[in-house]
Amino acid sequence: MFSQVADFLDNIFPPHANPWRHLGGLAFLCLLLSCLSGIIAYTMYDTSVQGAYESGLRLQNDPMRLGPLLRGLHRYAADAAVLLVLLHLIRETVQFHFLGARWFSWLTGLGLPGLLLISGLTGLWLLWDERALYSVTATAQWLQALPLGSELLARNFLSTQALNDRFFSLIMFIHIGVPLLLLGGTWVHVQRISMARFYPPRSLIWGSLGMLVALALAFPAESLNPADTSFNAAQLSLDWFFMFIHPLAQALSDQTVWLMVSGVGLALAMLPLLTKFMRTAVSQPAQVHLAHCNGCGRCAADCPFTAVMMTQRSDASPHKFQAWVNPNLCTACGICVGACPSSTPFRRIEDIVSGIDMPDLTVAMLRNQLKHELAALTGLHQIVLFSCRQAANLSCFADHSTAVIPLHCAAMLPPSFIDYALRLGAAGVILAGCKEGACEFRLGDQWVRQRMAGLREPQLRARVPRERLRVLWPGRDHLVIQKAAADLRRSANLTALQTPHD
Repeated sequence: MFSQVADFLDNIFPPHANPWRHLGGLAFLCLLLSCLSGIIAYTMYDTSVQGAYESGLRLQNDPMRLGPLLRGLHRYAADAAVLLVLLHLIRETVQFHFLGARWFSWLTGLGLPGLLLISGLTGLWLLWDERALYSVTATAQWLQALPLGSELLARNFLSTQALNDRFFSLIMFIHIGVPLLLLGGTWVHVQRISMARFYPPRSLIWGSLGMLVALALAFPAESLNPADTSFNAAQLSLDWFFMFIHPLAQALSDQTVWLMVSGVGLALAMLPLLTKFMRTAVSQPAQVHLAHCNGCGRCAADCPFTAVMMTQRSDASPHKFQAWVNPNLCTACGICVGACPSSTPFRRIEDIVSGIDMPDLTVAMLRNQLKHELAALTGLHQIVLFSCRQAANLSCFADHSTAVIPLHCAAMLPPSFIDYALRLGAAGVILAGCKEGACEFRLGDQWVRQRMAGLREPQLRARVPRERLRVLWPGRDHLVIQKAAADLRRSANLTALQTPHD
């Protein structure tokens, strides 16, 4: 279902700017917008029982419309952050991005939605209207369902007797401090990710900002009547993004909601333990062969999860450094193999060994498979299709004229293999990966494009005829591959017809 949503949005947005593939970056953008607008609003806020409500009212009634814009931007950006974080969590769950090396990012991200909820609720309380009073009362009741002195905490912190000027100063402190923890938690969340993308593409940034501004002006975020502890409103309009917990607790019970929250949190935290049951042969970490490693550092530079590091040489080699793989961080993408200068099929030794290799699909295995598959083809205009296993199973394209060779990631293929396949007699080569910007290992499509364009080592040699190569990002779209194969064969047929005349 999630893949279908992404495919549908690809028809509306350019693939690299599909918002479905930038949920984390969009959530961070909304958090940042909410923080920046909140800083401005803070300068106009009066932390007193009487002044709290009036502070929000002054912004709401600003004749220049700047106040409603500020309030709306602050609130809608926070609401959007909640929705985007939830979608991001669901997407990462269904894609099993809690297994293996991703466990650290998974666990450090689980606490961030809770911090976001606390920040949003305290922000609503600062307006001190009927909605805020309802939320404060409901939160106090919810806290009282906990043991260990929570009733004392609720009575002294959230009771009507405790609602004085110091209360609003404390709430303001929490409302400012928690977003700082959120920003710090986000930084920790991406610590084991190389070249983490905090922001979405520029087009999505401006589009999101424009949408939030339009919402703020079209549907102003307005305060309700001032809070009155002697009167309970019969009906209230709620901010369901943050206040959903209160009606849920009323419908079920405070204890039931605590059990639900604890159970879901514990279940999500336990998911990384499934690693030992879901590991396959593909997930074997990369291995370094020192005799063939010259310490160039390309593998470390290209690793998406900082699993490869350069350390001091441990053998008698004159090279100063060597690659070292942390098996707990390696996702077995093979991108490091595609970056290694010794991963070339043109080496004359029979059993070539790369400086860094995948145990289940070594460079020697890849070369032997390529030679065997091409030799077995009997049709005209033979094509080699290197396919990414993460994108789709493309074995259905294998026939008497097409050899299909699956890879862990499109970026696992050293560019020299394209040259080698053409030297062996292939009429054309297709390299097919995930949708653009949707690489399962984050950076694979980026590195492939740069290597093919000669912007990153190892480069595709200039002598390789580009008209006989197609680099595609079709994902599960088989039609794109069919068209590329037909185009390559048509070009090969025209070349064959023209050759006698030349």
